[in-house]
Amino acid sequence: MTVRRSSFVMSGEEFFGPDTPVYVNRAYENFELHEHSHEFVEITYVSEGSGVHYIDDEALPVEHGTLFFIPVGRSHVFRPRTTKKDRPLIVYNCLFPVTYVSGLRDAFPQAGDICDCFADEHADWFSIKDSAGAYHLLFQELYSEFSARPPGYLAVMAALIVRILTGLYRQQLQSGTSAGARPQSVAVEEAIAYIKSNYAGGLTLSGLAAAANLSQRQFSRLFRHQTGMSFTGYLHNIRMDAACRLLADTSRSVAEIAAAVGYADLKFFHQLFKRKIGMAPRQYRVSVRAGE
Repeated sequence: MTVRRSSFVMSGEEFFGPDTPVYVNRAYENFELHEHSHEFVEITYVSEGSGVHYIDDEALPVEHGTLFFIPVGRSHVFRPRTTKKDRPLIVYNCLFPVTYVSGLRDAFPQAGDICDCFADEHADWFSIKDSAGAYHLLFQELYSEFSARPPGYLAVMAALIVRILTGLYRQQLQSGTSAGARPQSVAVEEAIAYIKSNYAGGLTLSGLAAAANLSQRQFSRLFRHQTGMSFTGYLHNIRMDAACRLLADTSRSVAEIAAAVGYADLKFFHQLFKRKIGMAPRQYRVSVRAGE
């Protein structure tokens, strides 16, 4: 692959401080930014819209879920497909110097080989498609931590970045296999990520198993092995967590919350909530707000 270097080079001094070695933003791409390279590593994720990514003399179509790993010195720029304001191209950008990856290696020695792979200044750029939405959730949390900067945010961000790099490393190892031959554990991981993003929908064991190219029996066995619980139990737990957040943070009625997290039967929702949480939904709301 030919490495093209742009005359416009972004310096890390523009983004990093002595106490903040990582920078994360959520950018609306336009035609004002010139093609550029940078002195740091960038992982970028297309959150909304569609367009084209020009990188190393290639023009690649991008859409929601497209992710790029861009090492030091690669010339690139995003362009939206349209200038209409109601259809913007929005990307998350996570930037960090190569030395930061070396620091991650020390902090997470079990991920040493993974960090070494991404610390190589001569590494190639690559792109993947986040079909299950797992990376979208990680980038949303990264941006939230960086923007709010609560106590311990740098530690949380480091852990999230290691998760992203680990996922990319695994997918790179598997890139030589066909989609139908991908490891079964990866198919289940994608199903788990899909459940987390779509828990309120009409998810079924048969539908997820079919999407994973597995029989229901295989899928159930692997799912229990990777989560420690059945598909139904896992889905109920995800929904209950969401219901608790809505009860604590909103004034929506219990019936509205039950529907919002995927339960059309209000009586069943009450019974399940009491069994899982130990009290009725209204009692939970009162207890949480009393402790504020």
